[in-house]
Amino acid sequence: MDATFAEALARSLSGIPRGRVATCSTIARALGDVRAARAVATWLREHPETREAHRVVRADGRPVLDSSVALLKKEGASIAVGRVESSSFVDPLPDVAFLGKLREEQRKNAFQVVEEDAGSTQSVTGVDIAYRGDEAYAAAATLDVETLRTVAVASVRTKVGFPYIPGYLAFREMPGIETAVRRLAVPPEAVMIDGHGRLHPALFGVACHAGVRLNVPTIGVAKHPLAGRVDTTQEKETGAHPVRIDGKTRGYAWIPPNREHPIYISVGHRVSLGTALALVKRTTRVGYPEPLRIADRLAEEMKGE
Repeated sequence: MDATFAEALARSLSGIPRGRVATCSTIARALGDVRAARAVATWLREHPETREAHRVVRADGRPVLDSSVALLKKEGASIAVGRVESSSFVDPLPDVAFLGKLREEQRKNAFQVVEEDAGSTQSVTGVDIAYRGDEAYAAAATLDVETLRTVAVASVRTKVGFPYIPGYLAFREMPGIETAVRRLAVPPEAVMIDGHGRLHPALFGVACHAGVRLNVPTIGVAKHPLAGRVDTTQEKETGAHPVRIDGKTRGYAWIPPNREHPIYISVGHRVSLGTALALVKRTTRVGYPEPLRIADRLAEEMKGE
């Protein structure tokens, strides 16, 4: 993708006339997906220097930036009790064709995913990322499958250039994931990603993205659902609930020991769904798979430092 999120957002904001405002949802639709509305607000609060940021408001007319009221009044916007009146709203804004292109890229790349086992696995690498402002702290931890002992770790600190938007996590996390994995002393046999694989609106979540790009078997493990319908009947042979998209089983919802809510497991690349579930269960002691639990701890420790 040629344009960055910041550049696409700037193009959208430039379409708001002086004396008018646009809501975060209006801007998100112009970017290509209304689910980006929260990301727009968060990004502008973290980057208040963005041009025309003062012309962005919430649905109730409150400016996203507290310092915007004086500027908006100066530009002629209608404001009452700290809220811009709806008569000053602009809707729609011109399409800047950003997130739509990213989604099309995901759909195209989904055909590259291989859902067959690449071979036996003696070790599994977990990758997780912690955030603080514009910085990401990525950690990779490789564990022996039999003993669950940590045999290798790697980490990296990177700048964040993309906000969190449901369904577009790979564009935020891949720089950190790729660098951390490539820093491992020994190439990983299989990688667990803290995010979805096939359980994704385009069947190409961050675990698929990582697997195809790095050409390594990957498994998506997520704490919250994103796509698909969970079957209420538990499979006796797996002890998990199938998650189906368009009638096809694309993942499993499984409740680990000492955990109240399920985790969501799906294929990333070069692994079968059955093997993905088996590896997750085999490497989980309590709550969450050990490779991801340790990677999460390392990332949080880096952020704390």
